[in-house]
Amino acid sequence: MNLFTYGTLMTADGVRAVLGDRADALTYRVGRLAGWRRIWNVYRQDWGGGVLNIERHEGTVVVGVLVEGLAEEDFHALDHAEANHLPRESVVVEPEGGEPVRAQVYWRRQGNHTGRPSVRYLGVVLERARQAGQAVLDNLRSSSVDVAGNPANLP
Repeated sequence: MNLFTYGTLMTADGVRAVLGDRADALTYRVGRLAGWRRIWNVYRQDWGGGVLNIERHEGTVVVGVLVEGLAEEDFHALDHAEANHLPRESVVVEPEGGEPVRAQVYWRRQGNHTGRPSVRYLGVVLERARQAGQAVLDNLRSSSVDVAGNPANLP
């Protein structure tokens, strides 16, 4: 099974926080999710502020990471960690250099935050985007929006 990630789970370090050493057995590839965009509209107390979400938005794309090789038991642990973004949804992702594949994605259907991103979360996400590759980092910086749909103006 596959998972499309766009925030803290974009690297093995992020997945390792949930799955332990199992994260090292997975494959991570840059992927594109068309018709969606990143939005800062979810509050998580454990991060002390706003975290990323995605929403459908025609004509836009989220460049993130496709995590391949997950088992059903991995999703049980991931579901617990991403509980505020449930239920998962099945989407079609175009991996870099490959044919489109089905993947699961976590997203919150109704935002619960209108404030600024968590400074700590933003730092982690920017670093993981850097590790994932320039296309991911550029997309995060240029295509993320606030709850009003305005550019998030990330550093």
